[in-house]
Amino acid sequence: MKKRNRIVVLLLVGGILIAWAPILVHQSFEPWSEICCSRQEINIKTGQARYSRYLYFRKISERIEDTPLSDILGGTVVDVAQVEPWRTVNVFSPRCSRHSPHYTFHGAFHQVHEIEMMRDFYGLSPMETEDIARQLMVEWQTNGNYFAAGDYLNHKMMELEESRTKK
Repeated sequence: MKKRNRIVVLLLVGGILIAWAPILVHQSFEPWSEICCSRQEINIKTGQARYSRYLYFRKISERIEDTPLSDILGGTVVDVAQVEPWRTVNVFSPRCSRHSPHYTFHGAFHQVHEIEMMRDFYGLSPMETEDIARQLMVEWQTNGNYFAAGDYLNHKMMELEESRTKK
């Protein structure tokens, strides 16, 4: 009986090691690969966010959510350039859960949040907020990254601050 128990335990431990070894080894050399990661993306034509999880290079879950940007635009598609709509913002792995490589749209979710803050702080009308949101999408699509969009938002915030101090 003892020999049988040892065999069962060894098989269980061996099975666990076989299942997890590739993840642990691969994560040591290429931590953000799709062998085990979570991917966050933004649609630069609608403003929606997509959250996907991968295990052994297979997508095991995906959900698409509206963001404040897509809510501001009310479902409107901004299409000013022939570009792919979904762009990676962050990729997280179990080993590096708080760190992501820097992607060309790495700051996109923060920029969406900046529009919300501008709307609330400066009391922007829905039309003004929509214009800023639409221009953000134009910047993303025509420049292919979030950097120029950041310059646009900074410039817009300075304009709003100047007009506020003149009052």
